[in-house]
Amino acid sequence: MICANKECSSKFKARTHNQKYCSDECCRVSTNRRIMEKYYEKKAIRLGAPRVCKKCKTKLSRYNQSDVCSTCEKKIVIESQNAIWKIINDIS
Repeated sequence: MICANKECSSKFKARTHNQKYCSDECCRVSTNRRIMEKYYEKKAIRLGAPRVCKKCKTKLSRYNQSDVCSTCEKKIVIESQNAIWKIINDIS
């Protein structure tokens, strides 16, 4: 296997079925990097960094924690409900 740490990428033999890192150090470094990326992303949102909806490209509010606007989110919910109803009707 290859270590999931971007900086390491060394080959190693996994001791468990779900091992992703070659050592505890690589795991710690990678985890800390992920935590800090999320921290700075949330900080930028709090400070008003511009963000846009992934579906319709409208500007998102700093209070919207999602990557899509509420209008697109409603459309997604309706589409999934319609898909479920279609499956139910096909079974009946």
